[in-house]
Amino acid sequence: MKTINYLFLILFFTIISSCSSTKILKFEKQKDDIFTTPTLKEFLDTNKNPKVVLRVNDASYTVTEGENVDYLYNAIENQLLASGFVVRDRQLFNQIIGNDDNNIDYSKLKEKSDTDLIIELTKIDPRVVYQTNKFYTKDNEERVEKYTKRERFGANVEFKVILIESNEFAGIYKFNYAPCEDGCIISKSRTQLAQEMKERKKKTKEGYEGVERDTLELFMKDATRKLVKEMRK
Repeated sequence: MKTINYLFLILFFTIISSCSSTKILKFEKQKDDIFTTPTLKEFLDTNKNPKVVLRVNDASYTVTEGENVDYLYNAIENQLLASGFVVRDRQLFNQIIGNDDNNIDYSKLKEKSDTDLIIELTKIDPRVVYQTNKFYTKDNEERVEKYTKRERFGANVEFKVILIESNEFAGIYKFNYAPCEDGCIISKSRTQLAQEMKERKKKTKEGYEGVERDTLELFMKDATRKLVKEMRK
């Protein structure tokens, strides 16, 4: 009987020690940076379905060897199409501007490419580190953990817009993605925390670092929607 009671007490205290109150992690998104020239606004007021091409800077995205990011470029172009833009072929446009004469004479470039705007993807960063030592309770009360700092990856993307006919810099746009902006529940038990840490270490060994692919693709679509909205304001 004493043995049973002893085992029960061990089990009870093990359960109690492995549990903790619910913690919710939140990060505040960095402010977006938006600039549109009056010329671009006027152009889009009179051209509801402009002809655009997405131009990709080779240095805009740092990838690991063998990583293919075409899905991000496709996500941007598909969203531009859905927003009423006429999207030109990137590869064909690059062949046209490969000619030195076309690089110099933008009026000829517009004529040969039949394109109005270049939307240049200048940067994608899927490894923006967000840190905090704060968390929130389920009642949205803020708490501070003195000896713990939590990290998550966010992302940002930058676009530059050029009016081809006048070779005019027409706008620059930087959009940010913050992890857990609406709150992420932190595991309730130490066992779950240990398992998450184990999985995190496993991902690091596999060389993965940054915002996950599905989340990054959704962010790019959302950023493109915001881009079009800001351009047309």
